[in-house]
Amino acid sequence: MRVYDFLKTFFLFFLMTIQVANGQSIRNNISLADSLFEKRKFTESLEIYENIIDEKKASPAMLLRMAYIYEGLDDLSSALISLDHYYKITADKKVLTKMKELADQNELEGYDTSDWGYLINFYVKFRYLFVVTFLALATLILSMIYRKKKKHQEFSPGLGIGLFTVLAFIFFLVNFTGIEDKGIITGTSAYLMSGPSAGADLVEVIKDGHKVEIIDRTDIWVQIKWKGSRAFVRENNIEALL
Repeated sequence: MRVYDFLKTFFLFFLMTIQVANGQSIRNNISLADSLFEKRKFTESLEIYENIIDEKKASPAMLLRMAYIYEGLDDLSSALISLDHYYKITADKKVLTKMKELADQNELEGYDTSDWGYLINFYVKFRYLFVVTFLALATLILSMIYRKKKKHQEFSPGLGIGLFTVLAFIFFLVNFTGIEDKGIITGTSAYLMSGPSAGADLVEVIKDGHKVEIIDRTDIWVQIKWKGSRAFVRENNIEALL
């Protein structure tokens, strides 16, 4: 038993050491990339930032720097993807204006904004907090109903209506306030087809940067909504947004 406890403790200590070392390595890489960015060595800093992105350790400041570099390199789709990722993390409405400006300058589809879309994104970001809060409220109302029933031997219609309203709202939040899956076209000349086949009719050839709604996937094809209709694009020509 002592040997087992020792091995368990040693294994946990080993894992913690690896995690701390990995975290320190990422912080060092971010610091190096930031230093290169300040020295205007953009391509060198971008290479480090991209490696950090692969490890899912992106910070808002890093995403803005990456968007700036991509825009300077005329990599419009990557710039917009970085800005969208930044927006999903921060809910900063100013970045929507920047994305709309880039879209208008380059005649790109899919970047119209609305207050409802902003509110939906804000909810999705804090979905679990909203649901837990209303579940706690429902539990409180239920306990009040129970106490009143036990003490006065009567049911409160007002509390019953309140409980029903809260539960209905929770059901609505969980089932009807999601947002569509979106993607950004990354291929510089992406072929949109009428079906999931290279032999299907050609719908249009579009450039990179367009934001589209993703409907479904079929093998190497992604079904999207394009100008009110459906079309198919190869998966290597589109990147799904987080």
